[in-house]
Amino acid sequence: MIVRRPALPLALIAALLLAAGCVQPPLPASAAPACPAAAPCEPTPADAAARRLLSYHEQLRPLANAELAAELARQNAAYAASGNAPGAALELALVLAQTRNSADTARALGLVEPIARNPTPEQQPWQALARLLHARIAEQRRLEDQLERQGAQLRESQRSVQQLNEKLEALKAIERSLNNRAAPAASAPAPSVPPASAARP
Repeated sequence: MIVRRPALPLALIAALLLAAGCVQPPLPASAAPACPAAAPCEPTPADAAARRLLSYHEQLRPLANAELAAELARQNAAYAASGNAPGAALELALVLAQTRNSADTARALGLVEPIARNPTPEQQPWQALARLLHARIAEQRRLEDQLERQGAQLRESQRSVQQLNEKLEALKAIERSLNNRAAPAASAPAPSVPPASAARP
């Protein structure tokens, strides 16, 4: 069963926009780029990549578990059909990061890491986004590993407690058995001793 992950924090969304150059402080009028009023400036490749990824993240947020599973299957097919395109890789990584499965988290890191560390020219517009996703998913995996270790320790402690309880019950059973054997011997009458006069010839 797939368990949905919490949505990406707002701070990460803001960081994605900043990294892609979507959110910038206002420029003085003299330094503002000259764009015709009727035709807005073309977004940069990094800006377009950020808009695409954030839009896709918004589509993922309301999905139920069954819908998320279907979306994962769709993204797997889309990634294979895209020839490992960077946009498809990061979208697939976003879905994988939602499943709360350690194998999926490891795969998401494998998809994001090459783009974050050594991007090709085609991957360059996606590098800043990939770095942020890599940091977020790596932290998520660290927490998952920590929870898994704690769960294993808890199970081991419960097993030890159960074994101790079983030994205690076994000792109690032995004690009851010994008490039951001693009770008849204590209640039996002592053998009679004949009088001394009767014993003389």
